Amino acid sequence: MFALVLALALAAVGLVLVRLKDHPKKLGRYALIPFGLAVFLVASACCYRLDAGEAAVTKTFGTVSDEAVSATGIHLKAPWQDLITFDIRNQTISLDEDGGRVATVTSDNATVAYDVTIRYSLNPGKLPEIIRQYPDQETFIARAVLPGVSSVTRDAPTTFAAAAVRQSRGELAQRITEGLEKRLGEVGVTVEQVDPRAITLDQNVQANYDKVQSSLANAEAAKADLQTALAKAEITKTEAQATSDADQIIRCGATSTQVREIINGKEVTAVKVVPVSSDKCQNRLNEQVLMSKYIDMLKEHGDSLVVVPQGTQNLLQLPAVPGSAARSR
Repeated sequence: MFALVLALALAAVGLVLVRLKDHPKKLGRYALIPFGLAVFLVASACCYRLDAGEAAVTKTFGTVSDEAVSATGIHLKAPWQDLITFDIRNQTISLDEDGGRVATVTSDNATVAYDVTIRYSLNPGKLPEIIRQYPDQETFIARAVLPGVSSVTRDAPTTFAAAAVRQSRGELAQRITEGLEKRLGEVGVTVEQVDPRAITLDQNVQANYDKVQSSLANAEAAKADLQTALAKAEITKTEAQATSDADQIIRCGATSTQVREIINGKEVTAVKVVPVSSDKCQNRLNEQVLMSKYIDMLKEHGDSLVVVPQGTQNLLQLPAVPGSAARSR
């Protein structure tokens, strides 16, 4: 609009100069200069160029058009129309130590602070609506986008407990994205990416949290030790049962049978020995038992001399002569 007003003023000057063609100083010959400038201004006011990632809306005497132009290249408009251009490419908002960290509270009233980077773009179809409320892009960002980002990023962590907020970055990012889309989606903001990071708790809360984590680690270690002890006890119990079963079979003539048992949630076939009472135990010192004990004795006293007197079952153990091997008779 300013170019059109200036062009009209120049045209008026040119007309005045034309009327002064009979002036002694021949001022009429300069009339072409203002006319030429007026034509140039009108021509430049009738066209404009858009680069990739730009969109524009025209305003005619204060009335915003209903359509936005986003195609790259040169476009035409009436010289009396104003042009308002917006950058619709991806833009970034960073809330960090330089731009102000987000400080808020968790669901259990613990203070938490974190950095966040938000990337967003503008929907060109919403530009007419935006321009009717905000005169330019800088005002739109300052009055609509930044307050919305500040509110949503403060509210998002309030649904998390202090102990879980640092392990919930993905859920926190999703919560922020949903909040921004709900608040700013209607005015043409499209959220591309949300990246929360450097989540820290209040020092006192962090110290207590570290103590809890240490206690949990100790409890897990104790639990593991208990499981190991239980496993060893189960092995000892199994070995003792096997020894008892073998003793029942060898000394008492006990019998075995197959049974179905549930072990670790699975049904398996096991061998179970039916014990014999002491008063019914058969031949407690039978040949197999004596041979077994004899072999065990030899293993235990490999460096001693063992004498078996003829005609008796008594065993005599004599110290071994140095340098000699164990002998039996």
